Amino acid sequence: MATWTDQVTSGVRATARSLIRAGAMATADLRPLPDLVVIGVKRGGTTSLFRDLELHPAMLPLVPSARRLPLRENQKGVHYFDSHSDRGMRWYRSHFATRPAHAVRRRSAGESFTAEASPYYFFHPRAAHRATEELPRTHFVVLLRDPVERTISHWSEQTRNGVETLSLADALAAEADRVGDDAERLRSGSLSTSHAHEQQTFAAQSEYADSLERWFDAAGRDRVIVAFSEDYYRDAHSVLDPITERLGVARFAADVGAHRNAAPRPSAIDADVEAQLIERFRPDVERIASLIGRTPPWPRFVGASDDGHDGR
Repeated sequence: MATWTDQVTSGVRATARSLIRAGAMATADLRPLPDLVVIGVKRGGTTSLFRDLELHPAMLPLVPSARRLPLRENQKGVHYFDSHSDRGMRWYRSHFATRPAHAVRRRSAGESFTAEASPYYFFHPRAAHRATEELPRTHFVVLLRDPVERTISHWSEQTRNGVETLSLADALAAEADRVGDDAERLRSGSLSTSHAHEQQTFAAQSEYADSLERWFDAAGRDRVIVAFSEDYYRDAHSVLDPITERLGVARFAADVGAHRNAAPRPSAIDADVEAQLIERFRPDVERIASLIGRTPPWPRFVGASDDGHDGR
């Protein structure tokens, strides 16, 4: 239960955040758009990737930074192109550093860039169009994770948070009815947000091919960097080096690849449910391989193993 001191502190921070946001919006014209946006996937390692990007000496944090407004860590995502597009581009720009701040960073580090990570962008039916229309020179990165593991991790997260009360099997069975026609309504603009579409699409968010095609069509393949969570945690530089090369900044020198926002895999996952998920996702994995011209590093889908998982 929050104490009176906690409530006062929270109120002060909220007021300070509002004042900083208002000031940043007033100077929005001085704030370049981000160089990089991590678009997904949820429970795919986006937090780890973003926190590693923050270790690069050239990266400028989102506004307000944790140093300016005492917080545990810097803000990671803006969620403008999925949930807050009604707030306008001045609001979006207000989250990024000013040109003078870039100049100061370039004097100290020799280079500068900004980024944000909003993992629902990848799946949201309008985010690709919105983002690529407003960010014509931005690069996008998606981390794809073994779809079975992502599904389980997403359900487990919602269960730990007390939001999901159904078993995995029951939640999967209820998914279509819960979401209904929300995807189409989000696409048409008749619905602005949907908790079910964002948080209860445990299996649908793991079927990546449609979202990947949508982003390729909107941004062009040359602006979408497709990487895999398993590769990232095995060798972070194999994912980070192509990103820094695309941004035109120096390769990472710091230790990278730490697990952040990780959670243990639930031990009591019904084997039949897991087998059903494998069969459900197999055609989608084949489409992904065709789209990107390489096989995803998910052994259960290439016959090497049917029970492998990474424990996150």
